[in-house]
Amino acid sequence: MPLTLAICDDNENQIKELRRLLNEWSADKPFALTIDEYISAESFLFSYPDKTCDLLLLDIEMKQLNGMELAKKLRSDGDTLPIVFITGYSDYMNDGYEVEALHYLLKPVDKQKLFAVLDRYIKRHTPENEITIKCEDKTLHISPDMIVYCEAVSKKTHIHTKEQVLICETGIGNFSSSLGSDFISCHRSYVVNLRYVRSIGKTDIVLDNGESVPLSRRLNKDTNEKFIQFYTKG
Repeated sequence: MPLTLAICDDNENQIKELRRLLNEWSADKPFALTIDEYISAESFLFSYPDKTCDLLLLDIEMKQLNGMELAKKLRSDGDTLPIVFITGYSDYMNDGYEVEALHYLLKPVDKQKLFAVLDRYIKRHTPENEITIKCEDKTLHISPDMIVYCEAVSKKTHIHTKEQVLICETGIGNFSSSLGSDFISCHRSYVVNLRYVRSIGKTDIVLDNGESVPLSRRLNKDTNEKFIQFYTKG
């Protein structure tokens, strides 16, 4: 499992020290580690739509856009990218909880505490926990559980979450392959998350929010079988 971590800090010495610690931590790990460096929140936001990032080590006290403002912007876009805040002050602790930060480390960073946070992240991190969505102007990390259904529109995929509709540049065939077993293709243009299905008819599926999506005759039997399996498994 390759892993890409990003360091965002306006202090080059701090970046250098974090890189040293990350390389030490990863020395005995069974995966390749890529470390990207950003000297400002603005530079991270500029590069983020086109870059892979699994975990962000984020300084809070930075000029212009600070780390907490960057985190709030990501969350307002629906992005669940894991964030570890690194700061010299404890005043931001409550704000860290607000943006669902993975952890909060005080400077100077204690090696053992950093390693413990990273080990816990690796233990919990699996491909099923989050997916990357490349939109026209941004890249988002979200949990598949947030997706209600997906719809093919032209060569793009409209991803309907509980709060918004995201337009993904990837076609529905390739995108749906990144989803887990809770999703079922019920029509050539639709993929549905079974956890949000209320009922299945002959020609459509009714969702918990009252919306309905078409169900093709060819896929009716398979959809019903997987729906039953979903609610009886375990």
